[in-house]
Amino acid sequence: MKKIFWAFTICVMFGTACSAEQEKEVKPTLFSAKISVADSIDQTGDYSGFQVLIFSKKSASASADTLFWGITDSTGFVNGVIDLKDEGAFPTQISRNGVNLGAIRLLLAYDDTVKVSGEFPGFQETLVVDSRESRAMKLYDRVDTGYKRTSQFIISGQIADSLIPGELQKWVNLYWEVYQDHKGTFASKFALEATINLLRQYDSPQMFSKLNQAFDEDLAFGLAITKGKEYVAKNFGLEKAITYLDSVKALTKEKEIIRAIDQSVIKINYDSLRVEEARELLEKYNKKYNLDDSELSFWYKNMRFDLTYLAPGMDIPEFSFRTSDGDTITNSSMIGKSYLLEFTLMANQLYQSQYEEATVIYQIYNINGLEYFTIPFDQSTNTIIAFFEERDRYWEIADPPSFDRKAFVENFNIQYFPTRILVNKQGKIVRKYIGEEFDGIIPAITETLKNN
Repeated sequence: MKKIFWAFTICVMFGTACSAEQEKEVKPTLFSAKISVADSIDQTGDYSGFQVLIFSKKSASASADTLFWGITDSTGFVNGVIDLKDEGAFPTQISRNGVNLGAIRLLLAYDDTVKVSGEFPGFQETLVVDSRESRAMKLYDRVDTGYKRTSQFIISGQIADSLIPGELQKWVNLYWEVYQDHKGTFASKFALEATINLLRQYDSPQMFSKLNQAFDEDLAFGLAITKGKEYVAKNFGLEKAITYLDSVKALTKEKEIIRAIDQSVIKINYDSLRVEEARELLEKYNKKYNLDDSELSFWYKNMRFDLTYLAPGMDIPEFSFRTSDGDTITNSSMIGKSYLLEFTLMANQLYQSQYEEATVIYQIYNINGLEYFTIPFDQSTNTIIAFFEERDRYWEIADPPSFDRKAFVENFNIQYFPTRILVNKQGKIVRKYIGEEFDGIIPAITETLKNN
């Protein structure tokens, strides 16, 4: 189910098919369930009284919104119509006589027919879900499982290097087939994303070509804003990347996608050290969307803060902390040295997945003068200790009692983990890197150390 929530993250970020402003007609979802009990438990043949509840819950603290509730008749059958506000994976509970007997998650989509059947006891083992979405997902899962198995063979060296491109292309073709044959489903979205991510590893021109064939799927706009923009910028430069984003924007009337593209143009200028251009575009963005203090978007407030206080070329804000090795580090004491400040939770999965890469970067560039410091925001020092019980530590870690977390959050605008800030020997900010942007830090480090 992680893939499902990732798809919805993309929807939220880029206003894709999940947008409430979409203009397509939303048709009801038909639902039915057939529940029985094994003869060894109940020989009456009366399967009435099973209550089926499907609900939506935006967060752990939010109240539940009931999408469907019904009670089975004597044959164990119940059905009804679900008027969906949003598509997605929804918790479903089955109970009888006030006792919760089973819980599953159901994929619900507009204009689909969902049929559920199962027998107690052993409901999970006998469960059958039939719908357009579930059939497509089963196909996607088969392809995805096959690719992951092949990927392990490649990693372990069981496939000759000369055969790897052809083997990967086979899986690209299979993912692409799922995307084309099951458009409109979650499986199609996942297959498109898998196609683009796989091609990005070994054939970026084909990735770009495939992406530009997929704009009948709203997810493609999110991929264009990230992967497509990255490809054009890397191969053809900043101006071409901006032109590409403008051409993508012309393909849609969806307001949230247009807004996301406007944000991306501002961000690419900011990332390319065109700070004044980014500031001007941000002001135009503010006027275009008529934002006032009561409705300033989270993205806008973050970008405005960074452009005002943390833009490339500005002095790093004042800071102070003591390391676990007993050294006191301040912005003043670091003048004359290039360094990287890293703010994170040690339990953060993205940070853990990047740690090996960070270690390689440190080992390569520390000998050329790069200092590296991690400021952990974990509440418990045991979490930090546990992290390094499984890993080697190469650079200094800030001792949590020695710094003010709130001050760091406010002064460095820490909204996501991990966040990293590269600083040159003059104490000037080179660039702030958030999350997966860390992948692009090496050229900036190289250029910064060249100027030492």
